[in-house]
Amino acid sequence: MGSRCEVWWAQPAVETPRLLGLLDGVERDRHAAYHRAVDQARFLAGRVVGKALLAARLGLEPGQVVLDSTCADCGRTHGKPRVVRPESFPPDRPLPEMSISHSGDRIAVAVTDGEPVGVDVEQERDVQVEDLVRMTLSVDELPVFAGVPSADRDAAFFTIWSRKEAVLKATGRGLSIAMTKVTVSPWDAPPRLLASRSSEVDVAALRMAQLDAGSGYRACVAVLAGPNFPADGWVSEHDAGPLVAGLS
Repeated sequence: MGSRCEVWWAQPAVETPRLLGLLDGVERDRHAAYHRAVDQARFLAGRVVGKALLAARLGLEPGQVVLDSTCADCGRTHGKPRVVRPESFPPDRPLPEMSISHSGDRIAVAVTDGEPVGVDVEQERDVQVEDLVRMTLSVDELPVFAGVPSADRDAAFFTIWSRKEAVLKATGRGLSIAMTKVTVSPWDAPPRLLASRSSEVDVAALRMAQLDAGSGYRACVAVLAGPNFPADGWVSEHDAGPLVAGLS
């Protein structure tokens, strides 16, 4: 059996009529609403890669895949993309799940055959980390983070952030759940969920894996797994460049 979760890495997509044609009306409106060209290119890449991967699992063409991104909290279309079940897809089979993240020139698309999944990539950047730690770290994480050498603090912070956001995105609620409600392993240890004060984050079901996003980036994927989900070897990483080129 292959990996239970695939993560595909893409670059911002050069706009072409064929790629834009894979978006539905709501997605084209979202694409056009971005003011910066790079944001449009990242959104386009994430959607077309995601639709291509889902289409392979659904037995459809990429342009036939319909996604619903309605936010559960506010009703707007910025929520986690969910597959609308095609009539041709067996009603007794779980729909594939997907999560998209982008930062800098990295776009990550994670897909599973039904397990709720969340992926996050963060470009390390110059921020006032100290201003963010108290809204990000749990009470158990604060003293551990205080011991991180100053030269490593930015890398440590964005590692922890990517882990937490991946976990929260797997629930489908994202940052509507406070990051301080979950505790993850220290930044220089393998990713693991240690504790949760949110009923929507099940510590026993959560699987996490660190991803290789390249120099200057931190990334993680999280899956809310069933009882038969493997403990190891469940994630694989792939280059989406040829896939996007073929769709263009």
